[in-house]
Amino acid sequence: MANYNDEQDLKVSPSEDGVHSQERPVGAISSSTRPPILYSSPKAFALSFGARWKSLWTRQFILSLLAGQAVSLCITCTNVTTTELVKRGWTLSTTQGIML
Repeated sequence: MANYNDEQDLKVSPSEDGVHSQERPVGAISSSTRPPILYSSPKAFALSFGARWKSLWTRQFILSLLAGQAVSLCITCTNVTTTELVKRGWTLSTTQGIML
């Protein structure tokens, strides 16, 4: 585990009066909370829901979503290829297992 006691490893954000308000390791994931959903009126609900929806679409979330889609495409291609090979009388389960 990394030691974050060194000043060079800490991201420091000074406030207006020069006092460091928060210290956290560089590269640490921000633990910001999602905006609350307001139920006081339909307009407030729609606006707060929109703000919460926008806060979901971070770079990390989009990359995770794309990686999941790539894995899904690979699984589908493997299934289609196996089905077509079996229809044509080929039995290459060992070869397919090695390639995976």
